[in-house]
Amino acid sequence: MSNNIRALEQKYLKAKISYYEGNPFLSDDEFDALEELLKKEGSRVIEQVGSKRKDFDFNHPNKMLSLAKVQTHKNSDGGIDYNSSEFLRWYNKNASKINKKTNLVVSPKFDGSAINIIYEGTKLSAILTRGDGKLGKDITNKISPYIPKEIEAYSLRIGPNDILEVRCEVVINVHLFNKKYSKEFANPRNYVAGVIGQDEINHEKLSEFTIVPLNFILNGVHKCYSHFKHLFKDINEILNKQKKLFTSKNITKEYQEVIDYFIKGRESISYQLDGLVISFPVEYRTQLGENDHDPNWALAVKFPPKETVTTVEGFEWSVSKRGEITPVLLLKPVLLDGTTVKRASGYNAGYLLEKGVGPGATVSLSKAGDIIPEVQKVIIASPEDVEDFIPDICPVCGTITVFEMPHLCCTNKNCEGRITKQLTSALHTLDIQRVGAKTIAPFAKRFKNMYEVIMWVFIYGDRKEIEEFGIKYGSRSHQIFLEAFTNVKSLDYMQVIQILGYDNVGRKLSKQIALEHAGLPYDYAHLEKALVAQLRSPEATEQIKEAVSGLESLGIVIHKPKQEVHETIGVCMTGSPKTFGYKTKAEFISNFANVVEVSLSDPSCKYLITDSYESTSGKMKTAKKKGIEIRTYKDFRI
Repeated sequence: MSNNIRALEQKYLKAKISYYEGNPFLSDDEFDALEELLKKEGSRVIEQVGSKRKDFDFNHPNKMLSLAKVQTHKNSDGGIDYNSSEFLRWYNKNASKINKKTNLVVSPKFDGSAINIIYEGTKLSAILTRGDGKLGKDITNKISPYIPKEIEAYSLRIGPNDILEVRCEVVINVHLFNKKYSKEFANPRNYVAGVIGQDEINHEKLSEFTIVPLNFILNGVHKCYSHFKHLFKDINEILNKQKKLFTSKNITKEYQEVIDYFIKGRESISYQLDGLVISFPVEYRTQLGENDHDPNWALAVKFPPKETVTTVEGFEWSVSKRGEITPVLLLKPVLLDGTTVKRASGYNAGYLLEKGVGPGATVSLSKAGDIIPEVQKVIIASPEDVEDFIPDICPVCGTITVFEMPHLCCTNKNCEGRITKQLTSALHTLDIQRVGAKTIAPFAKRFKNMYEVIMWVFIYGDRKEIEEFGIKYGSRSHQIFLEAFTNVKSLDYMQVIQILGYDNVGRKLSKQIALEHAGLPYDYAHLEKALVAQLRSPEATEQIKEAVSGLESLGIVIHKPKQEVHETIGVCMTGSPKTFGYKTKAEFISNFANVVEVSLSDPSCKYLITDSYESTSGKMKTAKKKGIEIRTYKDFRI
């Protein structure tokens, strides 16, 4: 998508919000013309609905990627398994790309809620949540009171059309959290995300947060933190205290030492840390680039999980959407990493039998990803015969259980427990907000999948019959429920397949089925043959197409896959790319799949790429005259 279309999308959404808030800045004719243009360009932003700012998704100027991770562990002797080989593999691979063994920057990994602060020129434009990395929710009205509305242009050389992104982590002081909010929330990160995600704005709570700047991106190019210190003066001391450099003389030794350094300093920091981030210096980041999931130039190293010991007091059993009956351990309450833990996963029935996990067993616990409590090891097995506690019948529907070691299963495909989990999973697939498992559970008594629920809600949901499912007719909860479903205006074809409740059918298989139905190339290699055969059967094919037709009859737009078409971008190159790590211009341009070299007179030429902005060559003068964007080999990025 071109930057121009992205800018028009942002303008469209802002116009829509202003209209809902009673302060329109576009006339009806202007708005209609903008909507028509976006429709012709194939933009799906016009399908977003809602009357509140949080209902809209906004594009991040550049994708907010997650980080590749290395998990460290405690050894049985109490030492640390640093997972050094994984780190070295990452370092050597990227050092070879820049043909240099360089120092690495190490900084704390704050465990909070990621946001993106965007400035257009020198003025604040928007503040977005991370969302899915491409799109985020607009929270400008919540966070803007706590950051500068305007920045100084002279020190940063920011022009009126430049875009500055400040990637941040929003955190709360751990001591404050424990004092005021730990009884209600499992951990500080959940609390921060909850406050930011609320409809209403609570400035009393928001003022308690700290905004930690992590990365600065100007027009797609990473910049040094030192350029932006004046924006976040209150947090500089925290960041500077934690930063440390590798010397790269004995990198394995220093990698281990820096982990020890951060682990020891972790307790003295007033903010929750779950690891550290190791990254190549800013000047190499454009060259190293990124993949679909994470930047190549950064690596998150996770701390060994903290552990504690407690006793098992009993079990609870639940049924998964695939029919597995899984145990939850009921524990003697114990404090773990600042929160009281009363429950933990029991994995599966086979694990309980093998390890002797039953009432009276002593177990050590840690938090997976510093969030979810899980058993690390069984210190003392249960004095009871654990087999006596394994249920013979499904705890939800009463069907006799089957042991398919190590899993205990309910074979009833109409079990309400299974269907409830399927419906809950479908809520996430459809990104339906403000409807949880407790609200959707009563629908499992009558419907077999989310498609049936949607059809019923659209046709009968605004009637007295809704009370059959525990929702009071005409109440605020009834209104919220209806809005959550009726705001579903469009779905991808693969989402329709996923909400039909087929066992073990995920995104990969759904995507290939959707491609086949659209008459496009598909690939079922590496997918389970029996599942593929089931989904391609005449019965399933008919069911899927019937669901598509049914949803379309409700006015829901179903998007079928389309052949991907990549826009070709023309560039003219001048000067030499050698000082930027490329032997030839051909080597440079080979890094971009959809970029071709053209002359400045070619209408498709969008960029002149040069080795210096200070150049006074004829090509530079011609580019400026024609309004063609100028980038250096270092700064150019698509």
